[in-house]
Amino acid sequence: MMSVKSFACKCLLVALVATDSSAQNVRKIAFRTLCLERIAGFEKVAIPVAATDELQEFELFTDISPVIEGEFTNGEAIFYLRKPPGLDGKAAHQLVGRVPLSKSNRQLFLFSAGERGEGKLPYQVRSFDDDTASFPLGTIRTINLAPVPVRFHLSGELTPEIPTSRHAYFPHSKQVNDYNMYPVVIEFLSSNGQWVKGQSVSWKATDRRREIVVTAVDPRFKQPTVRMYSDFPPWTEKPPTSVAR
Repeated sequence: MMSVKSFACKCLLVALVATDSSAQNVRKIAFRTLCLERIAGFEKVAIPVAATDELQEFELFTDISPVIEGEFTNGEAIFYLRKPPGLDGKAAHQLVGRVPLSKSNRQLFLFSAGERGEGKLPYQVRSFDDDTASFPLGTIRTINLAPVPVRFHLSGELTPEIPTSRHAYFPHSKQVNDYNMYPVVIEFLSSNGQWVKGQSVSWKATDRRREIVVTAVDPRFKQPTVRMYSDFPPWTEKPPTSVAR
């Protein structure tokens, strides 16, 4: 027969294992957000604070946000709209988006309008590693949200096509003018198998920042859209040098 002491030790061991397992399921992430389109009534979202009933609320911006720190459980980021307690006194926060976490401890959450219809979430959320080892300075990250593949001509050099709902990285072209500028053409694959020019611009080659390029098709006008965001990761900035007095 098991002694009381042995039983107590086993219970303590089980409790410690359960506590350790629960702690391992919590990840602390430094993240930023980028909202392509703010949905009316959902300009602010919130994430649960681990091991509490509290929510951590923040505003969504149509540009890259400042760094926010949060804790996420079970490998997923879940976003809510804060709601006041109901008649029973219990919170009834509205789920607005969710996404599996990426690998890095620095992540970018990209918010876009969700599918319309009853039971659909207001936002579709995608996560990307945001550290400079995964996404170095001087690099372009392309995110294709168009329903068709896209490709880029960088100073005439053709990139591999990027399928829908995928992303890719590539460096700036080395073929630049005296101002470090070079021509870029972005093409979308049409239904007849022909590549259609979506944008023709000039980009500046620099290793002092990163570029995020989001390609899509406007659901209302059925026209290609290209959005570019220059990214200066704030954690790479050097602190100001103190002046001797």
